[in-house]
Amino acid sequence: MSNTEQPIRRAEDIHGFFRTGIVRGVGNWSETHVRSSTSGGGGYVHNGTGHISAPRVTVSSSNTEVVRFFLEYGDDDEDEVTIKGGGFAAREGQRVTVVRVGSRPGWGYDVAYHNHNTGKTHAPDGWLVWPLGKFPSAAMVLIAPIIGAIVGALLLPSLWWFLGLAGFGWAFYAWHQKAGEYRKLKEAVRQRIGEVLADAKAEHGRVRAGREGEAA
Repeated sequence: MSNTEQPIRRAEDIHGFFRTGIVRGVGNWSETHVRSSTSGGGGYVHNGTGHISAPRVTVSSSNTEVVRFFLEYGDDDEDEVTIKGGGFAAREGQRVTVVRVGSRPGWGYDVAYHNHNTGKTHAPDGWLVWPLGKFPSAAMVLIAPIIGAIVGALLLPSLWWFLGLAGFGWAFYAWHQKAGEYRKLKEAVRQRIGEVLADAKAEHGRVRAGREGEAA
């Protein structure tokens, strides 16, 4: 998320819209990611004798499916679409809708794609991280009791454990409240995506009916 775009913080700030275009220039490939890790190794040498063992290197790889195409809206207006991880397919000439959600009207992150020809919708839960920002951190749940215990040890040595427990209770309650608000907001975004998709499907139905009427 760029510095100029604010995450959605309230249900009232959820703005969503869609654009439907024709798929052009479809490309599919697989990206290979190689990871390596080192463990073990070491030893000792004393007076010219000792033991040294080489570290063990473990190499693993994973493949990620990638689909890339352009959505053509007409009048030289088009968007480039790249989706990694699979889950969505489109062919040349098919009608696809992209749903965008953000904190202000007329702008947003891509959170869902719908192929009107196949009826398939691709809306990974992880994409909601972009418009919503990060899930509330639980770091204070661990830090607060430590701070409380230290303060208690300095000011009230006999009650250090009580202040530590109170710090944990306060931090856990605050985190739980924020986490609950985040989940409710996430569900509100999902609902908005569903509403926008419904509008897109209705428009597609009208367009198809119009074309069928012209053909008749």
